Amino acid sequence: MGGSISASRRELPDGDVVEKRLVKALQQRAAAAKSSVKSFDAILMKFSKIDMAFDQVRDVFKRFASVGWILVADKHKRGTIDLEQLKACFRELKVEFTEEEVQIFYEEGDVDHNRRISFKEFIVVLALAYLLGEPLNSDGKSRIGLPDLEWSFETIEDAFVFFDKNGDGYVTKEEMIESIHESSHATNTQQDSIGVERFEEMDWDRDGRVTFKEFLLAFTGWVGIEDDEDQED
Repeated sequence: MGGSISASRRELPDGDVVEKRLVKALQQRAAAAKSSVKSFDAILMKFSKIDMAFDQVRDVFKRFASVGWILVADKHKRGTIDLEQLKACFRELKVEFTEEEVQIFYEEGDVDHNRRISFKEFIVVLALAYLLGEPLNSDGKSRIGLPDLEWSFETIEDAFVFFDKNGDGYVTKEEMIESIHESSHATNTQQDSIGVERFEEMDWDRDGRVTFKEFLLAFTGWVGIEDDEDQED
């Protein structure tokens, strides 16, 4: 495996400050017009490669989740990991952060606040590590050691910026509908319905706007990623 991530050269804030840093980064990307995405159809075309990239880390996640299953003997926790198992996953993937920083990522990735990390949430954690981390070296090498995964996170960030029409770092229902209108050949009524459905899939807290974390979690579902516990009878 290639390079690694380190954030030891700067303080990584927690809580709302992490959200503000993400919003600022997205605003800067939008202002620079760096999104390569021109239509929703273009995003759909990349689902297969993104799915394959996510599968590269699923085996690592499942290995440590299986250890957790043996320890807790609880089927509801079978497809999840705790903080210590997340640290083990990071070590396996050569993703290097301090224990305090991993704790922050763990709390930020725990979207449903059940104190466990599912595979979908694990993808969120890795994305935050990639987007908010700094490279261990300055030679431009991979920060995670998985170039395809980095490409996937960059593509998802591009997709978010495509939907975020006013560049404020959030996606509203109106922006989602407008984006679907730009790239769909369906009727206006169908486009509106698709836009509303997609938005409601993402707006977890029902506050009328979608954060990057919410978008990323929904995106994992779009490409077909399921949690192990979702697949149980």
